[in-house]
Amino acid sequence: MYTRDQVADQLRRRIETGDLKADTALPSERVLAESLGVSRMTLRVAIDQLAEEGLVVRRPNRRTLVAGDKISRSASFMSFSEEMRTRGWRPHSVIRQMTATVADVSVAAQLNLEVGAKVIYLERLRFADDEPLALERVYLPYARFASLLALDLASQSLYAVMEQELGVRPSVAEESVEAVLLSTEEAEIFGVAAGAPALLTRRITRDDEGAVVEAATSLYRGDRYRMALVRRR
Repeated sequence: MYTRDQVADQLRRRIETGDLKADTALPSERVLAESLGVSRMTLRVAIDQLAEEGLVVRRPNRRTLVAGDKISRSASFMSFSEEMRTRGWRPHSVIRQMTATVADVSVAAQLNLEVGAKVIYLERLRFADDEPLALERVYLPYARFASLLALDLASQSLYAVMEQELGVRPSVAEESVEAVLLSTEEAEIFGVAAGAPALLTRRITRDDEGAVVEAATSLYRGDRYRMALVRRR
């Protein structure tokens, strides 16, 4: 009888060779278990292992999919919209929230503002074609960007609007990246299983004069993203 690791190895090879193609559903548990000669329980544990590796994606109440090719997110300074267009995809967003609020201690420190200063909060679910890839939460100084509240940012790049409409050029970004697991709420937003891997970035962006123009966090699906860095010595 095969162990779960042996079953996972067989499925991994079938994915790597293209026998199980990216973005397609795995055969049913019954069919897979019979073809591999294992119990459905052993198969489920093996598939869980592949899900942890990002090779398959469990969809709540739907079939498990073979993960698509990962997007290499480079260290170059590009907006999400610019990055997707360079890959030939159509970027668009669903605005989950866009409002004026006040800065707490953390947001105020990041934006170099007084605690309680007015800020804009923007939360967008970012899509490439029709696939949700990133959840973005951005804080901006209200005094400088109040006019953004009247604009439609669902189909426009925030950076492009800053530059073309307001004459503000985002030029430098300080960004950190860490691996996290999606909460139940976040997983529902992306349509994946709770606990799926993700990349969390925290970014402070400055203009040409060195003034902070945004404090942002972005959550990228771990099954669809990898970080690509070029380092020179």
